[in-house]
Formats: sequence, C-alpha cells, structure tokens
Amino acid sequence: MNRIFCPSLVLIILASNTAVAETRSDDDSGQSFEAPGADASMVSNVLHLDNANTALNPFQKLAAGWPEDLVIAPIPAYSPQLGWNLTLGGAYFLDLGEQHANVSPSMVGGFAMVAENGSYAYGGGTYLHLLNDKLRVKAGAAQVDIRYRFYGIGNEIDFLDIDILQEGPAYFLTGSWNIWKKLYVGLGYRRGSVDTRLRINVAPPSDFDPVLSLDIGAFSIPIEIDSRDHEQFPRNGWHVVGQTVLYRDSAGSDFEAETYKISMNRYFPMRETDVLAARLVVRSASENVPFFLLSSFGGTTDLRGYPSGRYRDRQMYAMQTEYRWQFSDRWIFTGFVGVGEVAEHFSEMGRNFLPAGGIGARFVLSEKHKVGLSFDIATGNDGTEVYFGVGEAF
Repeated sequence: MNRIFCPSLVLIILASNTAVAETRSDDDSGQSFEAPGADASMVSNVLHLDNANTALNPFQKLAAGWPEDLVIAPIPAYSPQLGWNLTLGGAYFLDLGEQHANVSPSMVGGFAMVAENGSYAYGGGTYLHLLNDKLRVKAGAAQVDIRYRFYGIGNEIDFLDIDILQEGPAYFLTGSWNIWKKLYVGLGYRRGSVDTRLRINVAPPSDFDPVLSLDIGAFSIPIEIDSRDHEQFPRNGWHVVGQTVLYRDSAGSDFEAETYKISMNRYFPMRETDVLAARLVVRSASENVPFFLLSSFGGTTDLRGYPSGRYRDRQMYAMQTEYRWQFSDRWIFTGFVGVGEVAEHFSEMGRNFLPAGGIGARFVLSEKHKVGLSFDIATGNDGTEVYFGVGEAF
C-alpha cells in the first residue's frame, strides 16, 4: 500500500518500519516523524501526502455521480511484523486555482488501519501546493498503537525475542519555499508522545513489563530538489531530499538528539515507456537517540527483502536500482536489486553487506493518476518477503 498520503505523518511516529511497512512510501518527500519505529514508513506509507495523486478510485465506477476528485480505497496488505492488515484511505484533491498546469494538485485526506496482531492507526493530513508551487505546506496528525518484534542493535544480533508495544499521538507541520529553480528549503515542527513496552518472552512467564514514556518534540529542516516529470510515476529527473531533525527540550522533547538523512532518487527514461530508477539513502543518528530513532532499513522502500527494523544501528545506507517495464497500458513489471548496511560508525561499513533482489508487478487502476496495485517478492540474507501495496517503492 504504498502511498495514499504522505510519508510524513510520521506515525509516523511510532512504528516506522513495522507498521504498514509493507505499504510503500516514497519516504523522503515529507516529514518522517521518525519516532517509534525508525524510518516512519508506517503512516508514511499510509498517509503519503507527498504523492497526493497516487490515490486510486475503486468506488468511482459504482456511482455515476461519484466526484472524480474524491478517492477512497480499501487496501489489504501483509507484513511479517503485523500479519494481515487492512487500511481504508481517502483523499480529496483540491483545485486552488493555480495557473500552471504542471503544478500538482493539493489534497486533504485520512486513513484508518487495523492489523491481525492487534495494531491499529488512524489519522489525517493535508498537502498544499500554494502560490503556483512556490510554497509547499504539509500538516498531519495520527494516533497509533503498534506491536512489533525488536531484533536488537547491530548486524549480528538475531536471537532476541522481545516484543515492542508502542502507542501515542503525533503531529507535524512544515512549510517549504522554492528559493531557486527546483530547490525547496523549509522549516517544520513535530510533536508527540510515546509509551513503549518491552515484553520479553521467557520461560517461565514473567511479569516484567516495563513502560518507557517519552515526550517528543523536534524542529526539522527539510531541503528538497525535485525535477521529476511526474510525482507518482516519474520517467525522468531527480528527487533529492535532505532532512535534519533536532530533538530539543525547547521543542518539548524529553531528550536531546539529532538525526540526519539524505536520499537521492534518479529516473532514466528507457525505450518509449520504461523507466530505470536508482536510489541511494544515507542516515545518521547521534549517540543519545532512543532505540526507536536508530537508523534501520527493511520493508518496502529500503530494502525490500528484509523485515522492517531487522537491522538497526546509528548509521545506515541502502542503494538499489529497479527496472520498470510497461508491458501494456494496465500492466507494469519490475525487477530490482540492492545492497545496504548498518553500523555504529561509518568507518565500520564494508564488513556486513546485506544484498537483496526481487521482482514485482503493478496493475494500473487509475490511468489518470498513474497509480496501481503492486505486488513484490524479494529475497535477502534472512529469507524471502512478500509485499502488497499501492504505488511504487520510490
């Protein structure tokens, strides 16, 4: 379920790599709250505000009078962390009277998700292209209750049997100004709270159930270069996103820490309709971040083939390339390969390469918005993962 709204609503704050981890999200265009989970792929994926047009409209054919700009989609998915889950997402695209045809539409929307393991999340948000896209404003709020497995920190730890339960609200607001050509620079604020429980599975059963409660407050500084020819299915151009997040007492945080992330997507047109897409992402976290703010990969964006949050540490990188073959107007087939690592220090990189690769298919449901149902199967060092979703991985 890759995108029905923003990779920003962090939920966004909790669960990042686990939540709707198998619902993709171009996680860099927005405000990843990066709280409980790690890269906030959860609601990011569900509330993909940055890819506003990516919604599909399966109900439109049921009623002749259904508004073309109203999109509602029930999206089933499977995640190794959550089990089977169902998300109902909706979005309404706004005509704000912008003069340029190449300005993407603004939108407001919401979502609700329930999962087999008892996890749930709901929220809403908006993504506005104002002043002929000179100003981009994103805002959102979400409430989540997510349960997932904690594998440990580093490359070697895989024997831990700890369940993480996290719940709490999250909010964010950010604005970015187009200061030169395709360059946007902004400022944002994030707020939320997280209750974290660690349930350790031991025999005999134990009553040990500690609760860690943290208030989260941060200032964010997003920098974006966006020369894509289309937000949902780009065939040419760059999408570079840098994000500095400063957790400070003055912002309402119980701890002081920093995270830095940069991602670079490049799209090359191939033949008449195909695309070769490449992605590099690098993330760093300061020494005093909580475990759920450590860098990690897995899930649908970086890298497919590993469970969300399986590998986490202070530093990470992941790079991948994908060929998208448009077989027909309705069918697109993909093949992808990638590699990544996590480590405490960047100087330790190069010792534990984690490769992944796979194939996928998309069935285009909305030719107008170029969005379709997606299915990917990917293999990494730890086995094979299957992903269902909406939209592209990046």
